[in-house]
Amino acid sequence: MMTIKKLLLIACSPCCFFAADANASDWEKSLADDPFFADSTFDISARNMWKYLKTENRYDNEEERYATSVQQAWAQGLTVDYTSGYFADIIGFDASYYTAAKLGASDNFASRAILYDDDGEAKGYTKIGQRYAKLKMDILRAKVNVKGGWFTIKNTGIFSNSQRMSLNTHSGWYANTAIDNVSVDTLFLDGKVMRRDSPNIDRMYIRDGNGESRDVDHVITGGINYKSKPLKAYYFYGVADDLLFKQGFEGWWDAFPDITLGTQIYEQEYGSDAKRTTSSTARGKQDFDKRAWHYSATVEWRIPQTPWKIVGGLTYTEAKKTNGVGQFTRNVIGNARGRFNSPAYADIDYVRDGETMLALAAEYKFTPDLSVGVRTNYSEFDYEGETLRQGQLGIYSNWDPAKNWSVYLNGGYGWHHEQESDYTTPKLYNGHSQRANSLCGEMSVTYRFRL
Repeated sequence: MMTIKKLLLIACSPCCFFAADANASDWEKSLADDPFFADSTFDISARNMWKYLKTENRYDNEEERYATSVQQAWAQGLTVDYTSGYFADIIGFDASYYTAAKLGASDNFASRAILYDDDGEAKGYTKIGQRYAKLKMDILRAKVNVKGGWFTIKNTGIFSNSQRMSLNTHSGWYANTAIDNVSVDTLFLDGKVMRRDSPNIDRMYIRDGNGESRDVDHVITGGINYKSKPLKAYYFYGVADDLLFKQGFEGWWDAFPDITLGTQIYEQEYGSDAKRTTSSTARGKQDFDKRAWHYSATVEWRIPQTPWKIVGGLTYTEAKKTNGVGQFTRNVIGNARGRFNSPAYADIDYVRDGETMLALAAEYKFTPDLSVGVRTNYSEFDYEGETLRQGQLGIYSNWDPAKNWSVYLNGGYGWHHEQESDYTTPKLYNGHSQRANSLCGEMSVTYRFRL
């Protein structure tokens, strides 16, 4: 493995083409022993993923009725992550290669975010998603890490990520400065993004207070993080041009050895260029008029001397909207994944204006390699005198049959209501809503190894 790794690293270096003299072998050995190459790694992962969703709650404009929609996609993916060491203990370079092959897809597949939507046709893709230079240095007690180029973002600033065949990557600069338990993140993004289901470079956008789509030129975001053994606390903020301001707080406290308490508070507000300016009361595609808040509290209980874990959560949302029901959209910036670690992450149905949701999950660890759990959500909110109730019930399992192998299964049933064309406001018939059901399923098998 080490010989293969060194050959790959040397082959990747443009300098190797100049090593043609008699001292080539000594030069190559010296090059391979340099920390930039010697500390480098290739992490390779293969992922097979299938996702399925069947819904009844959305209006079909072509059929002019509420129709059943099946959204399904299945693909095989491969990821190669190259992580270099540091030349002179200062500078390095990382890159990630992603490829996905189509195995199957329904007509409505794009929402599963697995395959590339090429004008309605499901396709695989290949791309180099990450490629960035990185810098590290110590300044007195502070440890500074900087990177510039295309990179992934996970729970940093106002952005996050979730795995499909690849990850969202953004173009810009990132810096982290850490002193002991405290660190500060700063990001400048130029608005360009490669989505997790596409090989193309797209632009982030926002649907403003009038329901109009607006491109984002740049985003400045960051946060302050505190991490210790009993307490983790994060405050973050972000500004997208003069279109949107977003901030949030997340905290987890190990109140007892077996109990962890948490809270998450998020706010998003349209800026001066995106506020609602029209007096029209037509129901539009805007998420909210001016400002939206989401609050949540969580508790995790790892029952002593048993293989059981119980998790509970309570959430509430405020998102006023003219002539309709607003929502706190977790991915309020289009083509990007928003930071949102509330129990209401399960579905868009649980973040409507005035909606209160209760979540509960129980997990049993049969062996160190196999755990199975059940989870449920229930919520209520009022609209024009009608109380809307909805929820879901699901089962999931995590299994690690061998080293570097992982298998995840998930499925569930949900009960909701028919929606207006804005996908948020309930459709009422003589003052009453109409029940609509949903069914979902997911399977992923992942294998990882390192050179």
